[in-house]
Amino acid sequence: MNVQSRLKAGLTLSGGFNTGKTQSDNCDVRALIPELTGASTTLAAPAVTASNPWCHLDTGFVTRATALASYIVPKVDVLFSTTFRSDQGGLLAANYTIPTALANAGGLVGTFANNVSPTVNLIQPGTLYGDRVNELDFKIAKIVRFGSRRLNAGLEIYNALNANATLTYNQTYNPAVAAGPGGWLQPTQVMTPRFFKVTAQFDF
Repeated sequence: MNVQSRLKAGLTLSGGFNTGKTQSDNCDVRALIPELTGASTTLAAPAVTASNPWCHLDTGFVTRATALASYIVPKVDVLFSTTFRSDQGGLLAANYTIPTALANAGGLVGTFANNVSPTVNLIQPGTLYGDRVNELDFKIAKIVRFGSRRLNAGLEIYNALNANATLTYNQTYNPAVAAGPGGWLQPTQVMTPRFFKVTAQFDF
């Protein structure tokens, strides 16, 4: 759903959201053909493999919201604008490679190609997400007119709230590595901190 309104005196407001969930299930296929080898696990088509315990996936409701406002001050031609977005964090996994000794003890190695121990996601996809990403940006600009030409010079402020949500994580699970550098869910990328940018655009 999205709503947009253009009011008098150069004021524009816009905002909306979308939400939805994805469900997929290959459990009946797995029960009938347990030896089937499928593609890698995705929310759209969970793989039917010996190393994938998740044949039923449900994302839960995932929601995204956005908003925008802009206003041109009459007579002085100064533009004020702002945007806001709120996104669900990314899906998280705990990808654990079963040690060869443990796999041998359980008689598992021979069931996999080249006797290589499998990597198993210990978390059901769709049940754990990263930080929600909220970002607020601003812009102020002066419009200078030269007949049919126009100069738009301004200042932009990105991530005005200086949010520090984690964008990507280390999703390899190793019980021998404690939380911290190299550990599971160690951040590998965070939001860019607040920064300013001077801009100019000349239309002719």
